[in-house]
Amino acid sequence: MASEYTADVIVIGGGVMGCAAAYHLAKDGRRVLLLEQFGVVHTRGSSHGPSRIIRLAYDTEDYVQLARAAYELWRGLEAESGQSLLRTIGGLDLGAPGALALDEIRATYEAAGVAYEALDRDEIVRRYPKFNLPDGTIGYYQPDYGLLDADLCVATLASLARRHGARINEHEAALQITPLADGVAVRTARGTYTAGQLVLSAGSWIGPLLGQLGIALPLTVTKELVAYFQPPDPQAYLPERFPIFIHRFANTTTLGSGFPIFRHAGFKMIFDRTGPTVEPGDPDRDPAPGQLELLLNYAAGVLPSLGSQVIEAVTCRYTMTPDEHFVIGLHPEHPQIVIASPCSGHGFKFGTVIGRILADLVAHGRTAYPIGRFQLNRTFTASHGGIGYDPTA
Repeated sequence: MASEYTADVIVIGGGVMGCAAAYHLAKDGRRVLLLEQFGVVHTRGSSHGPSRIIRLAYDTEDYVQLARAAYELWRGLEAESGQSLLRTIGGLDLGAPGALALDEIRATYEAAGVAYEALDRDEIVRRYPKFNLPDGTIGYYQPDYGLLDADLCVATLASLARRHGARINEHEAALQITPLADGVAVRTARGTYTAGQLVLSAGSWIGPLLGQLGIALPLTVTKELVAYFQPPDPQAYLPERFPIFIHRFANTTTLGSGFPIFRHAGFKMIFDRTGPTVEPGDPDRDPAPGQLELLLNYAAGVLPSLGSQVIEAVTCRYTMTPDEHFVIGLHPEHPQIVIASPCSGHGFKFGTVIGRILADLVAHGRTAYPIGRFQLNRTFTASHGGIGYDPTA
């Protein structure tokens, strides 16, 4: 039987951004319909798993401003829901002098008044003797680094959106978007829904949907690997004893990172921006050939005491723009449609504030938050020498 429903706003995509938008819109008093093609907290996109980093370590002040707002909004969400979503434990950006964005991060810390410590290799290893680092390595320790419980964050946003009146239709994919003179129509296999406005936040599936609306963004979807290691001495890798870290290299945007044991039995390791390009609907979620071996080799070099026992290896999707910045704004011909692709492998932490931004754009067509660099019509150029890993760098 065909379904019909008229809303103030339809949101397409129930990952962290879509659920955050639905939450803010419903809390603002809007009648919201969220369409999610799978279920809320599924494993086929970019918003699942036990942990995501939240940090102030960025190379420009606008990102720091957004991150500070995100911290505040995550804490507000905790207060409203009674859930524990964010644990602050401190984190370390490290690499050789001149490595990707290290100098810029320090300069931004200084300009934005962010507390940090500059450490040389000896001090890093003194504090965290599990590290094996080349001579000359430097690092910047920042105490506000934290971990978000990703699955619980998305579930909480969805739950509170419902509490504020949003309707969430799971297992219902948007098949066709049609702009109308006074709104939009969205067709699914169950029927057609209409609304005055639309928020399109479909993660790695956003490209084909934008194509229906005459927009072709330069988006590349990659399949990235996350592995959870069982260390011989797990106590040494608890948050009280080991930091979050991001390991930066020269002439590449590939990053190594590690997460202390949190909401999982294992220590989480990523060697990202090394995954193959995939189609949005590709059902294969297994690691690509050689992908796990590359991660194991990296882990053995930087944390040899971690061992090679992998408890779990899972993949997720990155939806990358060439410059690795987000895409947020109004459709140029149909301003009742708000577009959000805040991905590129570093979007989750901003979920709460981007949800607020999307609600602002729905209500006013603008926001007070700094989103100038995320405009749809910008010139996309590759950042920091391009995506990919050069093992000689």
